[in-house]
Amino acid sequence: MIRVYREHPEFGQFTKVESRTGRLTDITEAEFRGFLPDGFAERDTEPQRVKGNDATIFTGPTSESHTRFPRRVYFQITRRCNLECAYCFLDAGHGRPHVPTPFVLDMAAFLGAHGLVEARLTGGEPTTHPDFFRIVEAFQQAGVFVSVATNGLLDRRVLERLGEQKHLWLICSVDGGREVHNRYRPGTFDRIIANLRHLKARNPSLRVRLTTVLTRQNKDQMRELARICRQVDAESITIIPLRPQVRDRAVLRDMVTAAEFRQVIQDLVAARQEFGIRFTTTLETDFAGHIQKDPVFRKRSSCAAGREGTNLDYDAARRQFVLYGCSYSPASDLHAPQEIRRPFVAGQFAADEPTRFLDVWHDESAWVIFRDLSFKHDDCKRCRYYAEHTCVGSCPIQNVDYSRIRSGGDVLSQLRAQIEHTSEWYCYQKILGVPDVT
Repeated sequence: MIRVYREHPEFGQFTKVESRTGRLTDITEAEFRGFLPDGFAERDTEPQRVKGNDATIFTGPTSESHTRFPRRVYFQITRRCNLECAYCFLDAGHGRPHVPTPFVLDMAAFLGAHGLVEARLTGGEPTTHPDFFRIVEAFQQAGVFVSVATNGLLDRRVLERLGEQKHLWLICSVDGGREVHNRYRPGTFDRIIANLRHLKARNPSLRVRLTTVLTRQNKDQMRELARICRQVDAESITIIPLRPQVRDRAVLRDMVTAAEFRQVIQDLVAARQEFGIRFTTTLETDFAGHIQKDPVFRKRSSCAAGREGTNLDYDAARRQFVLYGCSYSPASDLHAPQEIRRPFVAGQFAADEPTRFLDVWHDESAWVIFRDLSFKHDDCKRCRYYAEHTCVGSCPIQNVDYSRIRSGGDVLSQLRAQIEHTSEWYCYQKILGVPDVT
């Protein structure tokens, strides 16, 4: 199933997606028009979806602040998890609620009909949802590629059924070799590796990616991670530096410095040359030629949050879906102080009204922190890495000190003041001392 899109040039003006692989590729305008049916007239006043020559075409008005519809949705289909990791940023754990299946299925149909490229099923641990495979099938039938973020602790029933899946991308957490991984996820390493090897042996076509939370405990283990990647036949590794938003603040002592992060990228480049692995991470800069591109997001002037993708969460107490840009923000904490949480929540709507999703996505005022690029540090705006789109600039989430927000004041203005004066936590330019400004 082929889907073709026209967007603002900021996000790649003409693109094509093959739903079985979920890979977004650029095409020429002539190629785009070759998919259009004879006599079709494009209109810039309303979104259009039309069956064309061997493809479904999505076109209509475009924006330089966001794609017409999200390309990827991180859908938290459950808050239940079989682990409670100290560095987890989400309030998830044993006995937490699942999103009711009918609401998920209706949402899958709606998202697919409006051009969603990829549904990233998350949690909690998404495979604990009792209708997990029914949900996967619903998205695939709607023409949406499905990826699954899992901790790899799969029970036998789930493991066997995963081995039967076609065109699925499994993204599994592995935080280093056995000893280091087990410090964070006690006693789980051997079971996870055995599960991944079993799945690949049974279904070699299953795509597997490893994800590692980078800390001072595993920063010297990039070669070991590359070896594990080869051992389980994973296609790549993603390295995500530990963020300040954690369940147990004691774990913050494990955050790496910018200099340590840069050394990790250098170690990954060496491991790539030795083992032939591919890797992704949050910053590219001088290493852009070595880092694997995201298959869906363009991330040209900012991160994809609220611009190309979004989180879709569920508030069980209110039976509402919650839409927000970044899961590291207070928006993901349903119990956070509302005056702090509110600027990060784009919208909430009744779970049986999926069409409201589109209203929220197109509400510019709901995404100010993510779409207003003036929320960047001045150093970022002058930096050649930002101008060349090899760095997305300062993060509007990671460096905010929420304890400094005054309740009852203008919270958005206070957030702006912090964000504009806090450059990227892992800014390479600063550690190199190079005046990389235009």
